[in-house]
Amino acid sequence: SLISADRVHPTAEGAEKLADAVAESILSALAGPAVPLAPERYRRPADWKGAIYPKDLHTIAAESSEATMERAAKQMEKVDAVNRSGKYRASGYSIDSHKCPDWFVDAKFGIFVDWGLWSIASYAPYKKGERLYPDWYEQRGFVPYDPDDQIFGCWEYHKKNWGEDFKRDHFIDLFRGRDFDAPKLVRLFRECGAKYVVPFLKHHSGFCLWDCSYTFRDSVDQGAHRDFAKEIADACRAENLKFGCYNSQATEWEYPLLAEDGTLKTMLWGGYDTVDYGPEMEYVASGKIAVRDFVRDYIVPQMTEFVEKYDPDLLWFDADWTNRATENGSYDIAAYFYNLAEGRKEVCVNDRYGRLDPAEENALKRRGATCIGCRTVRGDFFTDEWGDTSADITPEAWHPWESCSGISKCYGNHWMEESDPSMVMTDREFVIHFADIVARGGNLLLLVNLDGQGALPKIQEERLRSIGEWLGRWGEAIYATRILAPFSTEDVDYTASKDGRSRYAIVKNAADRVTLECEIPENVAVTVVGESGELEWSRAGSGATVAIPAAYARSRLPFCLKIAERR
Repeated sequence: SLISADRVHPTAEGAEKLADAVAESILSALAGPAVPLAPERYRRPADWKGAIYPKDLHTIAAESSEATMERAAKQMEKVDAVNRSGKYRASGYSIDSHKCPDWFVDAKFGIFVDWGLWSIASYAPYKKGERLYPDWYEQRGFVPYDPDDQIFGCWEYHKKNWGEDFKRDHFIDLFRGRDFDAPKLVRLFRECGAKYVVPFLKHHSGFCLWDCSYTFRDSVDQGAHRDFAKEIADACRAENLKFGCYNSQATEWEYPLLAEDGTLKTMLWGGYDTVDYGPEMEYVASGKIAVRDFVRDYIVPQMTEFVEKYDPDLLWFDADWTNRATENGSYDIAAYFYNLAEGRKEVCVNDRYGRLDPAEENALKRRGATCIGCRTVRGDFFTDEWGDTSADITPEAWHPWESCSGISKCYGNHWMEESDPSMVMTDREFVIHFADIVARGGNLLLLVNLDGQGALPKIQEERLRSIGEWLGRWGEAIYATRILAPFSTEDVDYTASKDGRSRYAIVKNAADRVTLECEIPENVAVTVVGESGELEWSRAGSGATVAIPAAYARSRLPFCLKIAERR
């Protein structure tokens, strides 16, 4: 450090040191957080060969584009015919008539499996208290750090741990799933109390974890040479869990398109405009088949084929971006999904269809709304991501909804969690978070983050087993319940049985006496859930003050009371 005299009246040498220190400070601020050296298994392998898909995009286009577009045209003829004759049409108005099934509202707890190419790196710049998005590493790993960007950027980190010559699609050859065991994993999900599973099956780079006819960029044609979607779907059915599919619906970071003259163009994220093809596309879009119409030659055929092959119970669209739902094929896919399931089984779709049409946008704005997308407006269930739609999702105006949030604040595995438990919720924080969501009428779609080869980190497994133990004891107050005012308070969360005959109080802060603010009818007994002995209680306004048994009065985890008519 510089002595204070040099700061006030610096010598030539001191001035130079001061200038160097200032420059270092500025460069450090621009570079962002200190760039760590990752553990060996999250760095470039010593035997890395730099393999990508052997055919370039021009060769793929020459050999496969016409046949793929012909196949897509036949698929679209079938989709359009079904949607013309079926109960549901490819329109917002018709989609709105579909009802969310009771199985979803009753389930309360699902598992969101965040796993893909980004899991090989398992990193995002750490910022205390911020949500981190390792599942954007494929895109942000090649972008300089930006403290004003929610997803930051980590080019300096990538250079240190993977090298400047390691491109995005080099991750594909490393994605082998050596530790991925779908039956074992899904069995754990059932044991921890989950009722449905939604794996990430196509994120924004367009890499599919199933055998897809409309691309070579999938886990069957490249990398693992395994159909992970089938493995998960089969495991879910064996464990009697509902099977869902997360799909980046509206757009991809880059996609090759065929111009009228047959040359390649590049469609970029955030719209359907194109730029000239550049050689870097070979390292960010390898295996993609160029088409003329991104939506009708690729997006809709791809996903409707998936529906036919894997028969999911739930589609989880991620199309909450700049494109309108009428333009990006979301309604076509949802209507086809509904029509194929009609009379056979109950299915559901979330609210991330894309932007609303102008007339709908304007109508909502006239009523004071600020939204331009379908979120919290259209969908069998609405979605919330760590509170980002909390202003529009309220129990007073209840509609089925779901919070997608994690054991940690990371979307995607982060290797630092292995040595820093503070990045992960405690079991108490976890249970309280879950109970608050259910009390406000929602489901928790709990994000779990597999590592690069498909293993669940130990700390996340421990949390899952904790919630499983808790639900095994107190699940009566959670599953198949409905909202009950005052919903969620600082000390107590409230639910009611589906038939309305029982009320439940999930006590978060234990004490010798607990005041219940929900309305307490006459002639009821207050018990601990699962126990027969009545607790002493006295009337407190329309609610009650309850004496808590010593065994629960010092409980670290929430416990549940039941209020039901004496028999």
